[in-house]
Amino acid sequence: MYHSESKIDLDENDANYWVNMGISLLQQGKPDKAQKYYEKALELDPDNLTALNNLANIFSSQGKDKKAIKYLKYLTVIQPDFAEAWINLGRIYEEAEDNFDEAMKCYNIAKDLDPLNAALWHNRGYALKRQNKLREAIADYNQSLKFRPFHINTLYDKAAVHMELSEFDEADRVYDEILVIDPLYTDAIADKGTVQLAKGNYKSAITFYDRALKMAPGNVRILYNKNIALKELANE
Repeated sequence: MYHSESKIDLDENDANYWVNMGISLLQQGKPDKAQKYYEKALELDPDNLTALNNLANIFSSQGKDKKAIKYLKYLTVIQPDFAEAWINLGRIYEEAEDNFDEAMKCYNIAKDLDPLNAALWHNRGYALKRQNKLREAIADYNQSLKFRPFHINTLYDKAAVHMELSEFDEADRVYDEILVIDPLYTDAIADKGTVQLAKGNYKSAITFYDRALKMAPGNVRILYNKNIALKELANE
């Protein structure tokens, strides 16, 4: 995640002038241009927290994960209580490096520093899910949802874990929560079909798949699952 500072009038010899320019460009969806401004900020102030953090995230988005890790590790040395840096570092270790031990160490440090951070619990839950620690993952997703109850990605990931545990009714309930927030969330509609397929309700499954296909015609995953439901229905 990116870090923002308050926007105030600054002169060009102040690193925060360039930081704020970078933030503005990020908000406009121009990370490559923002990168140049953050680098300028670091020329003036090599320990600028926001520039280091946001530049690391830009490098990560570019696939330059080693460079991102270098910046974030430096940031955690000069500002060890900066929870956001630990969260970002954990995410890169987990997603880009498949280094779950280091990722969990970073998340646990962040947890001690900022236990009310919803993104921390979401990311930690996802890392636990990837390690097949499914019950622990659900606990972390629930913790995240305490602070961000309508966050669709967290709800969707939580539902997926319930599916892996064959807890189909609970998964279905979470998909319904998602559809209250976004009635056109195609994946949730399709996955409600998969819940019905798993429960042997083939006609209901096909109905959900057809609804999803109206919004995502040609979706290979949905078509594949619908064909399974059709074959099972034909064999009844």
